Amino acid sequence: MARVSKQTRTNQRKNLLVASFALLIVISVIAIAMWWSFQKKSSIDASNLCPAEGPIGHYVVLIDTTDPLNTAQKAAIDLKLTQLIEQETPAGYLISVFVLGDNFQTDVKPLIELCNPGDEQGHSELTENIKQIKRRYADRFLEPLRIQTTKLLNSNPASNSPILEMLQMVSLNSIERHAVSGPRKLVVFSDFLQNSKSLSMYREVPNYVAFSELDYARKTKISYRGVQVEAWMLQNSSNQKQSRLIEFWKEYFLKNDALAVNFDLLPG
Repeated sequence: MARVSKQTRTNQRKNLLVASFALLIVISVIAIAMWWSFQKKSSIDASNLCPAEGPIGHYVVLIDTTDPLNTAQKAAIDLKLTQLIEQETPAGYLISVFVLGDNFQTDVKPLIELCNPGDEQGHSELTENIKQIKRRYADRFLEPLRIQTTKLLNSNPASNSPILEMLQMVSLNSIERHAVSGPRKLVVFSDFLQNSKSLSMYREVPNYVAFSELDYARKTKISYRGVQVEAWMLQNSSNQKQSRLIEFWKEYFLKNDALAVNFDLLPG
């Protein structure tokens, strides 16, 4: 058996060192990539749970409680809100919740605004604390929204229902304020019976064209450009009046540049 030369042994050691060094570099690159991926996923604003670079979408909810909600209406709204929050809102989307109730002048800011930070789906136990992620999603996102929505469903009724004025404040204090470039949706739960000193639909539902020529229409005008509107109507009117209300409000949203408008009737 031929003896291995000293030079050969030296070359073998060099090759082993080079291979070990290359393997160390590969492992380091993988570790850095995993760390960077984790940092990107964890880059969340602690105050509102939104991505550090801002929300990637925005869902705005307005609940009209100016008329008493019966048991079926409360259950229906609660179900729709649960579906919206837990099933339909992607991670990174902002949810803003407003109420139109007996304190219109003071309730013009959102009751709560939080981003969905995401649950454990899509996260790795190798680089992330899955328990912490699940706890953040449940305790800091789901629970505060659940508390607020349950509370507002039991709000006191009011003598007036200034829906147009409240929609204007929702736009100014949330939709336009955040100016999210991604998908935006406005979800409204209401009987859509505007009732204020300037306009009462309890007496008569106006033709939208005639309404649009009023000074009042000009003062309450806002743009829904790029916003999808999802309207859930509380059935507090006769079928005939409901049809006229839906016709008026559909035209109102579309004439003010809404991306799309969908009306559905809530049970109760």
